[in-house]
Amino acid sequence: MNHTTGLYKYIPIPREHKPDIYSIDFEKLKKWGFKTVLFDYDFTITVWKEKKINEKTLDLFERLLAQGFQVAIVTNANDNRVKHIEEKTMGKVKVYSNMKKPSTKKLSKVLDIMETKPEHALMIGDLFITDIFAGNKLGLYTILINPYMYEIESKSKKFMANFSRLMYFIFFYTIGWFFRLMDLGVPNEFQKSIFDIDYDHIFNTNHKLLIFDFDNTLVPWHSEQIPEKVKDLMIKLKSKGFEILIATNGRASRFNNLKEELYDLGVGIHPLSLKPLTYKIKRKLRSLNKKPNECVLIGDQLFTDILAGNISGFYTIKIEPLSKKEGSWTKFVRKLEKLSIKMMRKKPKLFKEKGGNNNEM
Repeated sequence: MNHTTGLYKYIPIPREHKPDIYSIDFEKLKKWGFKTVLFDYDFTITVWKEKKINEKTLDLFERLLAQGFQVAIVTNANDNRVKHIEEKTMGKVKVYSNMKKPSTKKLSKVLDIMETKPEHALMIGDLFITDIFAGNKLGLYTILINPYMYEIESKSKKFMANFSRLMYFIFFYTIGWFFRLMDLGVPNEFQKSIFDIDYDHIFNTNHKLLIFDFDNTLVPWHSEQIPEKVKDLMIKLKSKGFEILIATNGRASRFNNLKEELYDLGVGIHPLSLKPLTYKIKRKLRSLNKKPNECVLIGDQLFTDILAGNISGFYTIKIEPLSKKEGSWTKFVRKLEKLSIKMMRKKPKLFKEKGGNNNEM
């Protein structure tokens, strides 16, 4: 299934927004089953209307090719301005010019030439109204970057770069913020409970840290006892080699009667995590020396657990709450969750070589 459905096909909201192409977590995206990377040219990999490309970008191309990605440039610029890319990469990076984005006709043909399905392709560019709109229309995974401004000396080019950013921010803070918020609440997977998750595959895709919510994820709301079945699962996960952390918005006093038991299980506790804010979780991550793409966050709430996990760059799994008993604020948020689920566009799952297309959702 394409990553973009419904209204999102016609609204230029990217799946991710990064400072530049070097900040993109391609290792994570490889785990998610992506095979082809399509870059815009002007203000994406080089300065607007220039025929040069720096060594850092060429090195990035080489790394992507070594990881097994197909890499191509899809640009509205003419062939004369961009053909040097193929020369410098010895034909490894293909160039497709005069694309007429946001039209998708030529972009669709490029996917056919590269024998790539839309759900396996990334579209990376600096213009939301051309690159992101075209990518969303075709169902590609879209990443917006800030305009390339390294080594820009021309005042007019700096103006164009800043104007491009300004236009997106105006769009985002008037219309786009709502759809972006809905996007950030979308998990990679929906599962019924923590016992239905494929932990073997998670471990085999180099995920080392499991971050669980506590109330209504591991135990019923405000329960003072950890079920034996949950304890057995924790022991099993530790024996596989996972590190386990409970990240909860509850106070430390919530664990007064459970602290010793969790310690014996080898489970860490991070109270007052302040989800969906991420600074405390990220600080904890640094202390554990873990990268975001090595972490999986599992919880029962979209706009606390999943939102925090997605903003942090984790793989996220939403489970059904263990109990209908919960706070009045949470009950209100559940109503928003129902609305969000109806209109959300799906996220890719971890890729599996066998057993079908893992980007189907």
